[in-house]
Formats: sequence, C-alpha cells, structure tokens
Amino acid sequence: MFGITNVPFGLWIDEGGTIVRPPEVAFAPREERPKASGPQAAEISRLPPERVAVITAMTAAIGDTSRYAAALRDWVANGAASPYVLPPSEVIARSRPLPWNAGLAAAEFELGQHLHRSGHPRAAVPHFAAAHRLDPENWSYPREAFSLVDPSWGKVYERDLLEEVAAVGPSTFYPPLDLSPLG
Repeated sequence: MFGITNVPFGLWIDEGGTIVRPPEVAFAPREERPKASGPQAAEISRLPPERVAVITAMTAAIGDTSRYAAALRDWVANGAASPYVLPPSEVIARSRPLPWNAGLAAAEFELGQHLHRSGHPRAAVPHFAAAHRLDPENWSYPREAFSLVDPSWGKVYERDLLEEVAAVGPSTFYPPLDLSPLG
C-alpha cells in the first residue's frame, strides 16, 4: 500500500499519521569495507562477467550507508523542523506511482502466500510469477518467491533474480537515495 518494493526500505510517518518521507532505500550504517573483500565478494568474482555487471549496476546507488541513519536521527531530534521532513507535495512527487495493476499484483502475491502456507507450495508459483509480471519493479515479490522454491523442483521461473533484474532494469532494485534538504 505504501509503495515499498524492496528491502531495506524506510518510510517516515509522524505522530499525527502523516507521511513525511516516502518509501526509500534505508540501509543501516555499516563499516565500509574494500569493495572486493569477504566471502560474498569471492562468490561474486566467480560469476560470469555479465552477471557481475548486473550486481554492480543494481548496487551502484547504495553509497554511504550512514546517510539515512543520520537523517533519521536528525528527524528524531528535531521533529518537523528537520530539513529532511518533506512537505506533502514533495512526498507525493517522490513517491513511486503505483501501476494500474498494483492491486491485482498484490492479490496474486497474497494468494501465492496463502497457498504456500497452506501446504500447496507448487500451486503458489504461478501466482508469485503473476504478481511480479503485473508489478515488475516490486522486488519484494520475486525475492520472496525465489526464496520459497524447493531446489528439487528444478527451474520453475523463467529467469533467476539476476536475470530478472537485468531485464527490468538494475536501477530499479535500489533506487538512488535523495536526502537533499529542500529550500
């Protein structure tokens, strides 16, 4: 309902129930590591170059992970006077427009969730696929769907996550965070 399409996303709602920042990428601060270190970097280095290029493009906008927390702390300390609080017109302007079929996509996803929880995981697959097809920039749908696939089923979706990101557009995975104060 709020337009959250991936994790980690954050949404600021004030004490009066007003959205003062729309859903946006909200990484928690983490210690900066050299780009090519750790077990994840080792796994990525073994991938074909075209898959590494997709990962690089989909994570290009992450940047400094401490920025979001600093803005959030400022809002907690200063409330409505924080320069990061947006007026309603800017919240709307920065919000992701919902595609006309977002409601249908959400219904398909919920049906898939229900079937999976009810012991019919294979029957959930076409509903998860339909949810992503109807709202392709909502990465919550395929991330959840892919995590629920039993490896013994073989390939049940047309593409894996990286192929899907490449097809839809890597910049939609973690859109750039705009924390520039207004005014």
